[in-house]
Amino acid sequence: AGGAPGQLLITDMTDWCTIESDPGVFTELVEQMGVKGVQFEEVYSLDSGSMQALGEVHGLIFLFKWQQDLAQQDDRPTASGYEDHLFFAKQVITNACATQAILSVLLNSEKVELGEELSNFKGFTKEFDSETKGLAISNSDLVRTAHNSFAPPDPFMSDNKRVATKDDDLYHFIAYVPVAGKLYELDGLKPGPVLLGELPQGADWLEAVAPAIQARIERYSQSEIRFNLMAITASRADELRKQIASLAEGDAALAERRQQLAVEEQKLARWKAENVRRKHNYLPFLINLLKVLAEKQQLVPLIDAAKERQKQRAAAGGGAK
Repeated sequence: AGGAPGQLLITDMTDWCTIESDPGVFTELVEQMGVKGVQFEEVYSLDSGSMQALGEVHGLIFLFKWQQDLAQQDDRPTASGYEDHLFFAKQVITNACATQAILSVLLNSEKVELGEELSNFKGFTKEFDSETKGLAISNSDLVRTAHNSFAPPDPFMSDNKRVATKDDDLYHFIAYVPVAGKLYELDGLKPGPVLLGELPQGADWLEAVAPAIQARIERYSQSEIRFNLMAITASRADELRKQIASLAEGDAALAERRQQLAVEEQKLARWKAENVRRKHNYLPFLINLLKVLAEKQQLVPLIDAAKERQKQRAAAGGGAK
């Protein structure tokens, strides 16, 4: 997912793998880094009601198809004098823009429980410039191991690397965060953060950021409709447990909160099950299945039947595949 323009490398598992853009994947990813009390939620609308329904939002990450010509047309100036209050890292590794965008949110929030290792990383890199911060991310065993744990099993993976061409679809993540009364867009491919505006005391940063996201979508919408926006939020399950603990038995709201918690726990359990399936290598099962079918002399008939169905579909569709 994404990478530096120009000589963008598509790497194998020994470097940084490409991971799926999914709230369940990202939630488990940060848990493996030691982060507690956060989860990811997909955002389908920028209207005020939808954004408020997310609860406490630490930041947003936005996925879009990177296009060199549009990137070069973005002549917005980057901020200066931010180093004392904002974590910004240049992206110096490929396939890790999602993880870097996530870190851009987590390391800029005072409300996220980072865990010991990530807290130490934040402190260690505090005085680094943006490029050295990017190098520190690339050399972090904690971050790299968590990221690569979501590499899909591929027994046919080549040790070779290739340079992405103009025909490859390249996707990129950026982050939006409120920090120290300011609203920033953080893109690791830029030389610095983009200051979107000041946030007055008590202002809703989600309302303030919506026009910037909408403008980016409109800038790309003539040639691309695939976008994904996710919010990094406080854990809904944790919040519901706190509410339940504060309610007395017989309170009318108690049953509703318990039901909401049950739904949330089911969703989290489903995410974990999906992640197990993502990481599982099904190849031995498939090989053994084919062997059994061949031994029972069922494999060739099944292949022939599949070919015949394909011919029928092609004929019904006027030759279209």
